[in-house]
Amino acid sequence: MTSPTPPDDEFYLGYAKKIPPGIRKFLFIFVPALMLGVLLFSLVLPGLHNQYTPGKFGRAPDLQGLLLTQPVPHLVVLRPGQTAGQSQYSRYLLSGLGKTYPSDKILALAGQWVQLTGTPIYRDSQTLIAARSATPLDSPPALPVPPEAGTSLGTATLNGEILDAKCFLGAMKPGQTKIHRKCAIRCISGGVPPLFRVRNQAGDALYFVLADAKGEAVNRFILDKIADPIQIKGEVVRYDDMFVLKADPTTYKVL
Repeated sequence: MTSPTPPDDEFYLGYAKKIPPGIRKFLFIFVPALMLGVLLFSLVLPGLHNQYTPGKFGRAPDLQGLLLTQPVPHLVVLRPGQTAGQSQYSRYLLSGLGKTYPSDKILALAGQWVQLTGTPIYRDSQTLIAARSATPLDSPPALPVPPEAGTSLGTATLNGEILDAKCFLGAMKPGQTKIHRKCAIRCISGGVPPLFRVRNQAGDALYFVLADAKGEAVNRFILDKIADPIQIKGEVVRYDDMFVLKADPTTYKVL
């Protein structure tokens, strides 16, 4: 009885002195191709990543200002020096250190002047401060003018995208479009202020804080609209250098 002929398949053993010719030929092609692919990937990926203009982190200065919570937590800060006809106050959006509102200890000081410590994150004309702590202060003895109570600029119909302010302004990259949807939902549901970014005819970005018709927060009502092209018709109200778009969130339209 003859023994069956063993298969002609090559099989590499680690302790063998020679690599079978077929396997050696495969490795000579595969290894250089793999290295070339890694090199090309390292060259292409940054270009794809950098198509999203990043925001920036600043140092963590102590800011003194009026702490407010409507429609979203923010700090009203008196601008130093001459303002040349512009608003004499800047308004900085606030978040917590994570994907949340500022801490309860900070929010408990709403309506008071405070010294706030945190990390500013900024992009374009917008700044958000990831608040770390706040200490109550006495109100300034004299102010040139009180912060604006709000000036209506009329009704507008605007097309844009709902963004979470913290990630878009610099905490994440990219912090926009459907790539970032799940993270934005977590941030906005946790209390991070939602921003509505609109492009004007010149292509410039305009930013609006979102609120309902009464000027209250809409975070939990807009989670299914994040990262989609959205149309909102509502009242635009200016508070110093912050613009708020007031509209019933049930009227938002997905385009």
